[in-house]
Amino acid sequence: MDIAWTGHAAFRLRGRDGAVVTDPCPPSTGFRLNRPQADIVTVSTSAPAHSWSDGVAGNPVLLDAPGEYEVKNIVITGVITPGGTPGGTPGGDAGARNVAFIFTIDDVIVAHLGDMRGPPAAEQLDELSRADVLLIPVGGGGHMDPDLAASVVSTLAPKLVIPMLYKVGAEREELDSVQPFLKTMSAAMPTEQDNHINVTRGGLPQHTSVHVLAPRGD
Repeated sequence: MDIAWTGHAAFRLRGRDGAVVTDPCPPSTGFRLNRPQADIVTVSTSAPAHSWSDGVAGNPVLLDAPGEYEVKNIVITGVITPGGTPGGTPGGDAGARNVAFIFTIDDVIVAHLGDMRGPPAAEQLDELSRADVLLIPVGGGGHMDPDLAASVVSTLAPKLVIPMLYKVGAEREELDSVQPFLKTMSAAMPTEQDNHINVTRGGLPQHTSVHVLAPRGD
């Protein structure tokens, strides 16, 4: 499976049988989505920066609610987690709705936390802790901050962590860089960054590892 980061909370997950775009972001975020083809679009929150489904090509199935789904041999589970304000305003009500999505693609389980802004409740842990790969906000600014993100990683214990929603230079929000999160995780910034990574079950690290991607859409 190939995991590519557009920027903000938007990723494209592509397996043998289908492709998913998560939280498609409009140009107003500072990132270019470039109309990727997808079979599925997931939207964690109705905030405009996470829900620009018109920017995705291919007439995809839109998922924006909790539940269990299967499309193109991709199994998806959506669970409610603490989010931000319905309008997506940073610093808003941390109790508002966010849907985290868990995907099984080519025998690898990926959890995309969307704009989750609080620790998962006990009833959410069973689903989220299945993840081999965790896509998690780390940049603060009203989103999840580095310390909370590191605590969530410790709780869920994925094999691979890919940070998102942090300062890279193109974004229009005031966010922190990825460095505070890396420091908390005792991880180092790579000397070279790609905008995607190919992940297989056999190639997953034995212990939790952080992999920093460069945004594709800046």
